[in-house]
Amino acid sequence: MKLGLVTPWVGRDLKGGAEQQAWQIATRLSARGHSVEVLTTCCRSHQDDWATNHLPQGRMSEREGFAIRRFRVDARDRPAFDRVCGYLLNLETDSLQPGVPPVSLDDARIFAHELIKSSAMMAYLREQQAKYDSFLFLPYLYGPVLEGVQIVGDRAVLQPCLHDEAYAYLPQVADAFYRARLLFFNSEGEQELALRLFGPGIRQKSRIIGEGVEVGPLTNGTADSGNGAANNGRYLLYLGRKDPGKNVPLLLRAFGRFRAVRPNSTLKLILAGTGDAGSTVPDAIDAGLVSNEHKEKLLRDCVALVQPSRNESYSRAVMEAWLHGKPVAVHKRCPATAIPVKRTGGGWIADSEEDWARLFIEMDRTTEARMREAGENGKRYAEVEASWDVAMDRYEAALGELGKTAPPTIRPRHRSAVTINQFLPNLSHGDAISNHAIWIRDELRRAGFRSEIFVQFIDPRVANECSLFSVEALQRCDGVIYHHSIGAEMTPHLISFPGAKCLIYHNITPGEFFEPYRPEFARILTRGRNDLSALARDFSLSVGVSRFNAEELAERGFQNPGVLPLAVDPAKWALHPDPALMTQLQDGRTNILFVGRFAPNKKQDDLIRAFAHYLNHDPQARLFLVGKPEQHDPYAVYLEQLIRELDLAASVVLPGLVGDEQLAAYYRTAHLFWSMSEHEGFCVPLIEAMWFDVPIFAFKSSAVPETLGEAALMFTDKGDLVNLAGFAHTLLSNEDVRGKLIGAQRDRRSAFLPERVRPILETMVDKLCAQSVRVSR
Repeated sequence: MKLGLVTPWVGRDLKGGAEQQAWQIATRLSARGHSVEVLTTCCRSHQDDWATNHLPQGRMSEREGFAIRRFRVDARDRPAFDRVCGYLLNLETDSLQPGVPPVSLDDARIFAHELIKSSAMMAYLREQQAKYDSFLFLPYLYGPVLEGVQIVGDRAVLQPCLHDEAYAYLPQVADAFYRARLLFFNSEGEQELALRLFGPGIRQKSRIIGEGVEVGPLTNGTADSGNGAANNGRYLLYLGRKDPGKNVPLLLRAFGRFRAVRPNSTLKLILAGTGDAGSTVPDAIDAGLVSNEHKEKLLRDCVALVQPSRNESYSRAVMEAWLHGKPVAVHKRCPATAIPVKRTGGGWIADSEEDWARLFIEMDRTTEARMREAGENGKRYAEVEASWDVAMDRYEAALGELGKTAPPTIRPRHRSAVTINQFLPNLSHGDAISNHAIWIRDELRRAGFRSEIFVQFIDPRVANECSLFSVEALQRCDGVIYHHSIGAEMTPHLISFPGAKCLIYHNITPGEFFEPYRPEFARILTRGRNDLSALARDFSLSVGVSRFNAEELAERGFQNPGVLPLAVDPAKWALHPDPALMTQLQDGRTNILFVGRFAPNKKQDDLIRAFAHYLNHDPQARLFLVGKPEQHDPYAVYLEQLIRELDLAASVVLPGLVGDEQLAAYYRTAHLFWSMSEHEGFCVPLIEAMWFDVPIFAFKSSAVPETLGEAALMFTDKGDLVNLAGFAHTLLSNEDVRGKLIGAQRDRRSAFLPERVRPILETMVDKLCAQSVRVSR
């Protein structure tokens, strides 16, 4: 493998976390026999002027086994950049909103294009990219990375070293995350932050790689008992830059509050690292920048490490403390540190200044045995997660994926059929059945079949995806797949088609749901359900998109119907959500969501009534009913009337049919997905809500429990809407319940990934082809 590692600056002795990581990656991959070339600039370091070429351009080899190729940096508009950067630096983290750029688009462009930049490096990437198997870009923030990812595209791996900071909210950063082929994260917490910022579209290409930590010879597993070194007494240790970005002022203020209430405590705070703590707090000692040997001694003898930073993608200091058997205290709002501490029991988590002050009191009182237990918990974790050997195994495995130029496809054993076409009444933009047909067609084409989609009614937005149905088109098929979901004029032609054919049943809503509102449509539905008996006689091969549907097929006379679930690919959501809508929806109010066309079986009316009771718990909540109402639909008119009667006009919003950018905004800001639907054949929005980590509260009916599995809070009785509203509020307000539910949803949603559905499709196509052989004889 030949790897190009792209980073703004690199050097053996550079101290920054990303700089050290880049050097270690290059060194260790080279030691494993890979050809590594670091592509960087002639700028010396982050601390130097970014428009000055301190080092000579060109290629040179390092004794560690890799090469460095340096490119000249360009002049930049520093005043413009400093203006935008200064504004971003002064933004409070709590004011930032995912999907909402923190500055104007013009200022975002200034920031992205007036960072350190090198047109020579970009020209090299354009012209020479084919000479490399892949490129690893890190960290996310700088011009050569943001632009370089766009240039090399599918060869790009982005290792962002992401922090929750204003820069991460810029649209150019989101573009890099969406464009890269793979994303490498240093920790689970960093990945969780990325998903919060950029949505589930990046989930399937995300890999947690980690990194290693090297500790000195004093780490021997026999650390002191916790009383501290004799010359320092008992002390807590902070390691790192002593500046506001690392939350050091909060740490000092909290320690001062602790000393104020416990003036006789012997517990001290030692801060070691670059910068000036500027502390006047009693027994808070600034040790300055210390040698590695001194750092090892401080770690060995401390009571615990304190890491108040919210901006970490991976904390070397935490891992170093754990490898010394020491417990740690970290910030609740830093996922990269809080998640492993919570999971391992390797220390404590605090949020506010008051929390930290209380935590210092607790740590002062904690027994040595409890300290040692917490430290050992963390040590067991760090011995795996801070191992460079483990990390490099993950690098090699993940980079090896890039060699797979095409994802897997179906490979049926029987290939007699050359043309397999699909037929369905209509193709609509965003419709689940339509998306399923398009996915099947694409899979068939990738497998080498000729395949088209024929429909009776065409949505102009997807006109390029299908053709108008004709009997002649049907006759030219070697094999036919018919999607049955309603009474349709094409059905008799499909029944009489003598060739190989398979029916996919998406279920048909019982007509009685529509009878009070649209009796003529109810008759069409009833006709479609009645057609099942005739279809059963002529379709020896059939599947339902759920077991619920397959059981109905069996009841109607189909022989051994199978199940082909709908494939739901989260990569669809690798897009920018509507920024104006994201701003509107992140105003502090609770957002409850349901997605689905306006239909009596989906029972939006029951949901509106239940929501009226929910407002007694949370008066500022909103209910969004996203879906397409049919023109002049009496049921939609009834819903609007119900909203007026219950005086809910300010709380219930009917956005209508929305585009993917708007739908992504609704999903990303929803606090609860609430379904009262009484008839579903599958219900794709349930799976979509899972990918957005929206907890689901649903009526247990038809195919809903099958789709959800154990990954939702379901109810079977709608008789007491007041009680239901109380359950919904508990789900929204109880963090533990939400966490367990979302964890279950993360397990369940994977069952519907394309790679999980593809083998089932392969089996179906194989049977269809075998049938074609028999028919041709």
